[in-house]
Amino acid sequence: MLILTPRYPYPVIGGDRLRIYFICKVLSAHFRLTLLSLCDSKAEMTSRLPMDGVFERIERVYLPKWRSRFNSLLALPTQTPLQNAYYRSSEFRRRIRALMPEHDGILAHLIRTGDAIRDLPAPKFLEMTDAISLNYARVGRERRNARDLRSQVYRIESERLEAYERAVVDDFDHSFLVSSVDREFLFGNDPARLARATVASNGVDLSGLPFSFSNTPGDLVFIGNMTTLQNLDAVQYMALEILPLVRRQRPEVRLRVIGRIGPNERAQLERADGVVVTGQVDSVAVAAHGGAIGVCPMRLGAGVQNKVLEYMALGLPTVSTSIGLEGFHAKDGVEIAVADDPAAYAARVLDLLEDRVAAGAMARAARAYVESHHSWEAMLQPMVDTITDRLASSTPRPSVTAAS
Repeated sequence: MLILTPRYPYPVIGGDRLRIYFICKVLSAHFRLTLLSLCDSKAEMTSRLPMDGVFERIERVYLPKWRSRFNSLLALPTQTPLQNAYYRSSEFRRRIRALMPEHDGILAHLIRTGDAIRDLPAPKFLEMTDAISLNYARVGRERRNARDLRSQVYRIESERLEAYERAVVDDFDHSFLVSSVDREFLFGNDPARLARATVASNGVDLSGLPFSFSNTPGDLVFIGNMTTLQNLDAVQYMALEILPLVRRQRPEVRLRVIGRIGPNERAQLERADGVVVTGQVDSVAVAAHGGAIGVCPMRLGAGVQNKVLEYMALGLPTVSTSIGLEGFHAKDGVEIAVADDPAAYAARVLDLLEDRVAAGAMARAARAYVESHHSWEAMLQPMVDTITDRLASSTPRPSVTAAS
């Protein structure tokens, strides 16, 4: 199998890298894998190759950020999704065509690389992850009056993406999404396309996430990559609208923010009372240790939230919005607590801080839930089965020229 990624998946940090890494780790038990990845920095191009045994071969193609931005500007007057244009590379396409005859199938991670192989012969598969257009539509509703550049780009992308995501599955043998919510949003009214897309949800690697419930009230923990609009909106919402309501009754409670964050965003958050920004860390488990509650106050986004799986595995009773719960079968009040406005959210947090017996019961139920429902192997088995069956039934493919 040839695996295509728009970003080099090492180090394995962040939701998109985490997902494609574990997809490849599971697939490597069934196929010999070659990775072809775009890199936007010279450091990524020259970093030491991993020794984890997932890939038999790794190739990297340099796509500098200035080129990606120029590609996006050129796409503005067209109907091409800007993120597809951003990752467009003639060298990447040339290497795909050169490598394709050596492989039995191709798996493209996200539409960003899938666009490069839409016109190539089968067998090929598209790992879409989320319905990005659902994510962007939510951003548009929540930030309809915002004038910042990122919000403007989301508005431009939203209409383009919805049409593109619905049509692109026609060009692949099969596509995969992380949750039934995303699948229904895109294809719920189109039975033919619905049959071409399968849910393969996110899992959790329990080996690096030891259960450690704290019996005493303490910090709230938010884990996420704050360079994404979705996580930045969530942590700002938590820090500025929910945390003050919690601290009125429990002024000692702090919000511990763990994950990659820019200097301006860090400074803004640190000005809020009770917020401690840890930033990017080597071990989420170590950074979150001793926390009392994991928070996932997502208002934007789509798909399955890895942070919720991590909280559950670590023994952090979790309070989430309904959006943060999408793709899960966890029950409100048993494995997780759900609230969708600041007052209700603060009340659920305070309840779990006050009653640590109930919080402990929720933490143990949540750990049992992820152990039984969210191993990577179990979550990705539908993908493995679909790809295996398709490759077993495939006939030899015509050769592909090296033309870009």
